[in-house]
Amino acid sequence: MIVLPQRTRSMLSWLSYFRTPFPSTQGFSAYRMPGVAVHGPLLFVFTLTGFSLCWQHPFERLFMIVWVLAGLYLGRDIAVYCHYAPPLTLVCWAVCALVIHKAKSVAAFGTTHGFLSGMFSLAAALLLFLVALRMTRRQ
Repeated sequence: MIVLPQRTRSMLSWLSYFRTPFPSTQGFSAYRMPGVAVHGPLLFVFTLTGFSLCWQHPFERLFMIVWVLAGLYLGRDIAVYCHYAPPLTLVCWAVCALVIHKAKSVAAFGTTHGFLSGMFSLAAALLLFLVALRMTRRQ
């Protein structure tokens, strides 16, 4: 067993955000409703967006991991927020429908603007990191 010093443990505490991609649905869990009804479409849309933006450029294909992780973990957090604000569920579904409807336009943008699609991927990674820091911050 590896024992890390306290300073190192506190610096790496943000990694605990990635411990459970699918929270428990037992009891009165906030993920229970709408849960997967929001999480699934958001995961699909984030993955579709990443694929549409990054697949045309071999160098940017690694950024697909960022988009899948963003869909998995940010989708989880948004699904929990939808439990407390039910109209947000309809907004999420509308955004998902819009992205799926405009997938061809997103792919065309990714093809012609390789640098910007890489920058959007880095922005998604930064957002995921900042959310992880915020959610694991000690009060």
